[in-house]
Amino acid sequence: MIEVILAVVVWCAGWWLNSRLANSAAASTRAVKLLVPVIFGVTVLIIWELLVRGLEVSMVILPAPSLIADRFASSLPILWKDLQQTFLKGALSGYIMGCSAALLMAVAVDRSDFLRRGLLPVGNFVAALPMLARPPFW
Repeated sequence: MIEVILAVVVWCAGWWLNSRLANSAAASTRAVKLLVPVIFGVTVLIIWELLVRGLEVSMVILPAPSLIADRFASSLPILWKDLQQTFLKGALSGYIMGCSAALLMAVAVDRSDFLRRGLLPVGNFVAALPMLARPPFW
């Protein structure tokens, strides 16, 4: 029960500090504009931790932020391998190939009158379609 009371105190303190900073003369400075959301985020994390522990919420339903951070830190090797496989080998290489193909096609259409007359109207038509009406392969 002490954790719940402490969570309320932390919330009030964070709210008070943020309102003081946001309404101060230095509110337009870059430091205060960065500090206010950081204080809010830290306050939310502290309250989350205190309420989960104080109310004895099952860790299956809502784990504490400290447990999430611990699991994340212990899973870094597998997360790195997953990032390499999905982003570096899959998405990034596909993005580079797609951009290269689009650039080569744009140069070819620009240089060839035949391609310009044939493909430019199709490109203009597709550009005029709303995003939801476009086929998924375009």
